[in-house]
Amino acid sequence: MYHHMRNHQPVARIGKTWVLTRYKDVYQALKERAFISSGIPEDVHRALEKERFSLSPPLLSLLYGIVLFEDGGVHRMHRQALQSLFMGESWEALTTIITRESQSLVAGLSTAYPFDGIRQIAAPLWGKLFSAWLNLPDELQAVVEEEKSAIRLLLDPSSIDRQGLERLLKALSHLDEGFSQLAQAHRKGYDSLFYRSLLNGYGGDDDALRERFSTDCVTMLIGGSETSEALTGNLLYMLAQHPEIQERVQDNTVRMKDIISETMRFESPLQMGRRKVAAPVEFLGRKLNVGDNVLLCLGSANRDETVFEEAGRFMPGRKNVQRQLGFGAGVHQCIGQLLAQCQAENLAMAVSERGIIALEDEAKWSNGSLILRTLESLPVKII
Repeated sequence: MYHHMRNHQPVARIGKTWVLTRYKDVYQALKERAFISSGIPEDVHRALEKERFSLSPPLLSLLYGIVLFEDGGVHRMHRQALQSLFMGESWEALTTIITRESQSLVAGLSTAYPFDGIRQIAAPLWGKLFSAWLNLPDELQAVVEEEKSAIRLLLDPSSIDRQGLERLLKALSHLDEGFSQLAQAHRKGYDSLFYRSLLNGYGGDDDALRERFSTDCVTMLIGGSETSEALTGNLLYMLAQHPEIQERVQDNTVRMKDIISETMRFESPLQMGRRKVAAPVEFLGRKLNVGDNVLLCLGSANRDETVFEEAGRFMPGRKNVQRQLGFGAGVHQCIGQLLAQCQAENLAMAVSERGIIALEDEAKWSNGSLILRTLESLPVKII
């Protein structure tokens, strides 16, 4: 379908939504200043009001303050604060946690029996990392585990029905309450790497961090869990299909980092991104009006034959792989990209140290979202 659209209908209009599938168009749209990322909070808020659900002022503030959906100066300020999590000593400490949790998960696998690469290692890794990063108390760990699937609905609000809205509202409420209590505990001496690192990002302003803490936790929960689980699972899938590439990793003739970059291109975890037109603009010879939506097909752009030679082949080490748009580009490039890559690399390397991962049965792709390309199950074994 992507191939057909790139060649026959690269700029398609469906109602007020423009669908872009060619690499050059998608990349240009990611850089276009007239296109903004916001719109999802407004859509969710309107949908809640339509169903006569009400958001309290704190929850409204949380919803509209999620960095993934902000623009302009506020976005730059909050994004800069979050980037402190992935810099210097904070990042070194976080990578130590990732390595420890990855090795622990893989150590628990038996080479005598098949296992599910998604349910047993790819998905649990994020939960273990998030809990250790924030030093979550047991009660809050349970809340996060219970509500994480509902909070992910924010990535694709167009698919949320009334029941989904009710679940989302409940999740926002529970998470905000739990994270607010955690922030209070930190002000009384509780400690976590996440809080310490984020406090540096806010220049040591504890009041500013306290105001933003719940929102920033939810931001990382949405952005980090989805991208990390999808990329890690997709990487394991590609490795399982290519034992010869695994052998090259073991004899140091190919780097896992290169395999990850090619996986981000070939099996893009984030298939689509959404933008809204904030000001009238001429784009690709069309006139786009305020309020129009622009759907950026990242997965299609990453398979564009005019950019990537033999785009339909999985070729780790291709020269221009860094041009892939697996996690977007520009000011709204996925803030959890580095975190996702690090988790995928550590888990895959831990598996590689045990042997060769091979498919035991057919993998099952999830059909729960058009936005994400992620596996529901991956039956594999280590040989």
